[in-house]
Amino acid sequence: MAMPDVKDLSTAELDALLQAIALERAKREPPVTLDQPLTMEAALDPKWYVSLSAEKTFLQLRHPGFGWVGYVLPPASRAALVSFMLQHALLPPPKPDAPMPAPSSGGGTVH
Repeated sequence: MAMPDVKDLSTAELDALLQAIALERAKREPPVTLDQPLTMEAALDPKWYVSLSAEKTFLQLRHPGFGWVGYVLPPASRAALVSFMLQHALLPPPKPDAPMPAPSSGGGTVH
């Protein structure tokens, strides 16, 4: 299969291609793993919005390449996330030679 030369695509065409790829990937087996990746590319201090949708929280995070990614968190996942973020906010700054803290996660629903 020939891949398109993405350098020739407009930003609107790139956005449409990203959305089409993400929607198709969500339908495929095997699903994206629930295991935390050991390494990944991450956006530094992304823009975000939080709002309520009935009893759930709607969280939107902006990634410079993937655009806006939305998540709907039920109350239990919201509480766990807030708990971990509050714990991280209250921790003293780590010493340069200190080991990394254990990762944590929540959710578990794959769409």
